[in-house]
Amino acid sequence: MRLVVGPGNPGPRYAATRHNIGMTVADALVERASERYKVHKRSGADIATVSVAGTSVLVARPRVFMNEAGRQIGPLASFFSIAPADVIVVHDELDIDFGLVRLKRGGGEGGHNGLRSISAALGSRDYLRVRLGIGRPPGRQDPADFVLKPFASAQRTEVDLLLENGVDAVDLLLTTTLEEAQNRVHAW
Repeated sequence: MRLVVGPGNPGPRYAATRHNIGMTVADALVERASERYKVHKRSGADIATVSVAGTSVLVARPRVFMNEAGRQIGPLASFFSIAPADVIVVHDELDIDFGLVRLKRGGGEGGHNGLRSISAALGSRDYLRVRLGIGRPPGRQDPADFVLKPFASAQRTEVDLLLENGVDAVDLLLTTTLEEAQNRVHAW
């Protein structure tokens, strides 16, 4: 089984923020499959099982703040015996221009505390990543403040395309190799 993780921050205050774009993609995957989340009692995360190309995929949405996502993802992966190599984390990325999607396996966390938490809980950085570009903050705005704000009004029309591309990127990672998925997604 593969595990797709959409970390974010819980509650309506953060629902439309840049930091929650990964969670929003996870929600779209579950909605596309006409499934619903249920709470996994051992980990506390919201989970749903969806079918992608005839394969069961577990989609998880941690119910804790982004910086603590590993607290629920580690026990969830352990419970279902999912190796880090079979985990796909969908997340916001400051160092990628707004609207672009980039895929990779492993690497550093680049100051992303949610990724740091997940890496620590999985005991590895060797998981797939769907990196959704949100761009850098303007001027001297603090990046931590920037990610907790909604997208700028000029960007809102393009957020739906970014979400759609994020869902499509996850589908590609689930149905083909990383290299083939990168060749297609990085050309968008």
